Amino acid sequence: MRCTGNRPTRAASDGAPAASQLLAVARRRTLTRIGGSLALVIAAAVAQAQAATTGAPAAPIEGPSFVPMALALVLVLGLLGAALWVLRRAGFAPRGGSSQLRLVTQLALGPRERVVIVEAGERWWLLGVGASGVTRLGSLPKGEAGASALPPASFGTLLEKLRAGQR
Repeated sequence: MRCTGNRPTRAASDGAPAASQLLAVARRRTLTRIGGSLALVIAAAVAQAQAATTGAPAAPIEGPSFVPMALALVLVLGLLGAALWVLRRAGFAPRGGSSQLRLVTQLALGPRERVVIVEAGERWWLLGVGASGVTRLGSLPKGEAGASALPPASFGTLLEKLRAGQR
């Protein structure tokens, strides 16, 4: 395969250029880009050296500087992420859930185990949540009291009703 410029002129026998030939083209392109950037840096250094020896101020390198723009972008994205994190921790931002499911109450039984009551439609489901998964322990008709009006002792009452066989 011959290369003229940056493009291969002839493909391998299967119709696609060989991997080594593509790597050679990629290396050539990279060296050309590096050489151009290096030439700009050397030209700027020469201009500053000439200005230092002649006493005249060096001409600034023309073109936009992307460093302030990139720093501003990083700052804005960081502030946005921090604001979202604070809103979620404070409970103002929704965590994304179904409007038909609502956590009524929960009780931690250990570091990774807990018992929860979830309202789904007109039923309350008693679920055991652990490292191995979620297990249905029982269900009850929807209670009269809302989640904010439930005293902490009502969880024990519900658990006793389930143990007594009222499903």
